[in-house]
Amino acid sequence: MYILDTDHLSLIQRNGQEGKRILAKLTALETLEVAVTVITYEEQVRGRLGVLSKAKTLDEQVLAYQGLQQLVSNYQSIVVVPFSRIAALEHQRLRKAYPRLGNMDLKIAAIALTKNAILLTRNESDFGQIVELQTEDWTTA
Repeated sequence: MYILDTDHLSLIQRNGQEGKRILAKLTALETLEVAVTVITYEEQVRGRLGVLSKAKTLDEQVLAYQGLQQLVSNYQSIVVVPFSRIAALEHQRLRKAYPRLGNMDLKIAAIALTKNAILLTRNESDFGQIVELQTEDWTTA
């Protein structure tokens, strides 16, 4: 199983060169499961709601809601891995072992570890510290 970190999913959603590169690699896999975590969903929803809360004009509000609606559509076509009790316990262990790493990153790592998944991310500076976590960066050629 491959799990997309928020950065890789965002690049796909923006449809730029890096996102297209990631999609091409995912398409070539065909048989392996690809998913995101509920933590990534949370991060993206919070981001969209933040944009919405700052929208002042009618046009800004319409645009912000369009972004939120697009997010709903995006998540209808991908598996979202839950933050289970097993992942929560793993998160607690990681929190103690890596106290300087961000909480959301540790939750994503915990899910990936409990699913024995490879995390696709550009954030090697943080995730790379977690020795047992398998990561790959598909944004480079």
